[in-house]
Amino acid sequence: MKLGIFSVSLPDYEPLEAAALLKQLGYDGVEWRCTTDTGDKTKPSFWSGNRTTMTAEEIIRRAPELKATGLAMPSLGAYIAIDTCTFAEAELHMRATAAIGAKNVRISAGSYGRQPGKYWDLFKQARANYAQLAELATKHNVRVVIETHMGQLGPSVMKARAILEGLDPRHVGIMWDPANQVYEGSETYKMALDIAGEYLAEVHAKNTRCLPGEIVNGCRQWKKQAAPLREGIVDWPQVIQELKASGYDGWIFFEDFSTDQPLLERLKDNLAWFRELTA
Repeated sequence: MKLGIFSVSLPDYEPLEAAALLKQLGYDGVEWRCTTDTGDKTKPSFWSGNRTTMTAEEIIRRAPELKATGLAMPSLGAYIAIDTCTFAEAELHMRATAAIGAKNVRISAGSYGRQPGKYWDLFKQARANYAQLAELATKHNVRVVIETHMGQLGPSVMKARAILEGLDPRHVGIMWDPANQVYEGSETYKMALDIAGEYLAEVHAKNTRCLPGEIVNGCRQWKKQAAPLREGIVDWPQVIQELKASGYDGWIFFEDFSTDQPLLERLKDNLAWFRELTA
């Protein structure tokens, strides 16, 4: 398996700086955060002022210098959703993906609960939309992936697979994020991989812990919080074992939002541990 970083977790570094650092530390590649970030870059954070963030237009323009770093760039973490973006916007992000020699581009299946409509109606529309995206992806020789993400139409692997079923897995796929499934869409690891099958495109690695909150109306509330990879609910040694058993040899991208350790320590420790696990 190949180990990379989703650049959202490197907010302090400009893209070329990030690429140089990852190569120095021994990472295999990077998945770029692709969106418009108008935050204050003098105060970078994961979600605002993140210095690694580039728009699709910027990635296309900077493709030669990004590729010249020699770091593999197999995926683009785009922040667009099929229920709100146009097909022209989706194709622009496919062009950016192809420009840097990447294969995968994330396009969300859309939110559930924040838009009107019953689930099955939204599901049918999403299937129709992904069928069109698959055609566009064929044109650019890329693959559109759905991330298993809470609050969306595909929070579980089963739901994501159902949206994509029947489409060509060379051009659509699933980004499996076990830590997101701590929030919603939980499946046993073996079941998730069995369901994903040939649609499994990449894996995101982070972790989540649950903390007790206040009692409201007689019921204990629980808060979910980013945790170091070794300390959350996701059993990463078991995940890796199941990935090996399934024959997966693709990319794992770290998306560690914990701040218990300084950034450089997190980068070194996560890589060293997963090198052991995936050996």
